[in-house]
Amino acid sequence: MSDLQVQSRKKQGHFWLDFGPLLLFFGAFLYFKRENPDQAMVWAAGVLGVAAILATGVAWLKHRYLSGILILSTCLVVFFAALTFFTGNKTFLFMKPTIVNLFFASAVFGGVFLGKNIIKVIMGGAFEMSTDKWNVMAIRWGCFFVALAVVNEIVWRNFSEQFWVNFKVFGFLPLTFLFTLSQVPFIRKHGKMRGAGETD
Repeated sequence: MSDLQVQSRKKQGHFWLDFGPLLLFFGAFLYFKRENPDQAMVWAAGVLGVAAILATGVAWLKHRYLSGILILSTCLVVFFAALTFFTGNKTFLFMKPTIVNLFFASAVFGGVFLGKNIIKVIMGGAFEMSTDKWNVMAIRWGCFFVALAVVNEIVWRNFSEQFWVNFKVFGFLPLTFLFTLSQVPFIRKHGKMRGAGETD
């Protein structure tokens, strides 16, 4: 098997570990909505929390390694899912993307201010750029996280539970993917793959 095939399989594995719990959450919400519409979100939150723990366990068994981002994101998912499940207050789950994205934005902006660029820490293993360009990249990501938080607030406060669930599962990921793609021209212009020559 070629290195490219191995890398492709790894990426597919990571995708399903990330997206799998969301699909289970979506399926659980649809199922419980038929049985008890008022409590469907609460029970689905419980499924999401358990699925996130299981997915993280599978990742550990497969790779014997968990990134800091994965650990943090799992802890946040489980925390808000547990709050929703044990209190019966759906607002915790609705506001989870808002709080998490604002947390990430604060961390990114704070990292730039303190000279500890988090985006560089995460992506710097793949390519190199000058410090000022890394800061531009970080500010863009910080603004994107703020935008996601604002969008989530608009959606959950103005639309139905079903619409919010659909957007959470099938909206945030495509938006993140499209934003990531939109940064490729900037990276190609100002950066270089590691080992591919000198930085402009």
